[in-house]
Amino acid sequence: MPNLFDYLEWRGDLTFAQDPFHIVDALILAQLSYIPFDGIVPDEFDASVLLHEAAERFDASVVPETIRSFSYEQDCQLLKKLSESARFRNLPLSGYVSRTESEDAVQFAAVTVQLPGGVCFLSYRGTDGSIAGWKEDFHLSFKTETPGQRDAAEYLTRCCQAFGGEIWTAGHSKGGNFAVYAAVFNAPEIRQRVMRIYDFDSPGFRDEIAELEPFQEIKPKIVSVIPQSSLIGQLLTAATEHRIVKSRAAGLGQHLAYAWEIHGTDFVYAEELSKLGLFINRTVNGWLDTLDDTSRETLTTAVFDVIQASEKENFYEIRAEKLKSARAILRAMRNLTPEQRELVKQAIAKLAAKSKEALFPERKKPVRKNVPKE
Repeated sequence: MPNLFDYLEWRGDLTFAQDPFHIVDALILAQLSYIPFDGIVPDEFDASVLLHEAAERFDASVVPETIRSFSYEQDCQLLKKLSESARFRNLPLSGYVSRTESEDAVQFAAVTVQLPGGVCFLSYRGTDGSIAGWKEDFHLSFKTETPGQRDAAEYLTRCCQAFGGEIWTAGHSKGGNFAVYAAVFNAPEIRQRVMRIYDFDSPGFRDEIAELEPFQEIKPKIVSVIPQSSLIGQLLTAATEHRIVKSRAAGLGQHLAYAWEIHGTDFVYAEELSKLGLFINRTVNGWLDTLDDTSRETLTTAVFDVIQASEKENFYEIRAEKLKSARAILRAMRNLTPEQRELVKQAIAKLAAKSKEALFPERKKPVRKNVPKE
C-alpha cells in the first residue's frame, strides 16, 4: 500500500496554492523535526533558511549514530525528496533547537516551518535513541510536567512573540504530547492563536491535566492519529478520540510513520484497533492503574539506574558494546536495594496478571431465574 513517499510522488509537484494543506502534509512536517539541523537551521526566528538549502547543506554521513532517530535512513530520504518537490522545497525553516541532558532526563527538539499565507507550523521531535529521552517518557506517567514539556511551552511562546497570525503545532510520538502540552500551558491569548494541533501516535496525559479547562478549550483543535496496534498512543489518558490508521508494519513496528497507509490525500483508516492493539490497551493501562505515583517513580529510577550503569548515553552505544554493557547492567541489577527488587518483582507480577486478564477475560455467569414449579 502507498506510504509517505508515494504521497510525495503524487502531490510533490503541486504547490500549496494549487492543492491545499492535508493531514498527510502535517505528518511529513512532524517527521521533519527528527532531522538534526544543528548549524544549518537558525536557532532564532528572525532568520531562516529554505528547506532545499538546508537539505543541500545537510550531510547525513557525518551525523553521529548516537543522535540519530530510529528511522534515520528514511528521514534522510524524506528530506531529499522534500527538497526536490515544488510543494515543500521553498518553505522557510527557522527556530531550530535541540537539547538532550542525561542528568535532568530531558530530550527536546523543535523546528518551525513557515507555510504560505503566514501560518507558522511548529514541529516537535519525538523520542530518539537517547536514554535521557526514554527516561523522560517514563516520567510522563508520574510527573505533571517534564523539562521537555516546559521547553515545548516556552518554544511556542517565543514563536508567538516573533510571528503574527495562526499557529499550528504537531509532533510524532512524544512530540505530539509536547504539541498539545505547549498549547494547554500557555497564556490564553497564545492558546487562541493555536488553530490546529496534530498528534501522531503520542502518549496521553495524566487525568489532572486532561481535566483542566485549558485542555478542554483546545481539545476540538486536536487531530489524533494512531495505528491499529498502537502502544505509545494509548498510554495514559485517552483524552481525545483517535483516528485509527492502517499500517503495513506488524506489531509495535506500526509506531513508525513510514508504514502508515495512505490513499490520495488522506490515511487509510480502520474502524477499530487490532486484537494486539486492544490487548495492549487493556494490559498496559490496566497495569499502570495498579501503580501509584511513588511506585511509578521508584520503578523508573530502578530501571534506568540499571540501564545507565552501562555508562552509555544511548541505546546505540549499548548495542555496539553488548557484552560490556550486559555485564555492567547485571552488576547493577544485583546492587538494587531490597525495596527496589521487591517493587520490580511486584510490578512484573501485576503486569503478568493484567496480561492474563486481557487474554482471558472473565465471562459473566448467566443470571438464572427462578422458574415456578408446575
